[in-house]
Amino acid sequence: MPYEVEVNQYLGLTVCTLWGLVWVEERQTALDEILAEMEEGRPYRILVDMIGASCANDSLATSAAFAQRLATERKLKGCRIAYLYPDGARINLAVERLAEARDFRFRRFTATTEALDWLLSPPTRIKPAPPIEAQTEPDAMTLLAGLRTGRWVA
Repeated sequence: MPYEVEVNQYLGLTVCTLWGLVWVEERQTALDEILAEMEEGRPYRILVDMIGASCANDSLATSAAFAQRLATERKLKGCRIAYLYPDGARINLAVERLAEARDFRFRRFTATTEALDWLLSPPTRIKPAPPIEAQTEPDAMTLLAGLRTGRWVA
């Protein structure tokens, strides 16, 4: 098989390196091995290194089936997934676009350092909304203006 899967449990990082001409069937087999290495319920960081690989021209039906699997695989939910391609690489865009349309989250990189920096960085957090302050009673002018415009009903 033209791939190798390495797992670093300490970092929660899985690296799948592919080389040569890669068909979707081989990507399916590599995905099976990645999933077998993952602990249940633990999100992982997955780097799919295709620097030495190029994607074969699979049929649209085969690509769509793989995209569906990527998007619905329970163990991949919550994982950070980075694809590493060289500039000008032959990519199976059908798999990427169809998986994206089904809410499969990943990022594509051309440099290993950028991909690893993104994968190993802490997840961004959305700042919580400020607490709602207690509303004071409106003054008489605001109350009359609201009643006059119909914003409030007596």
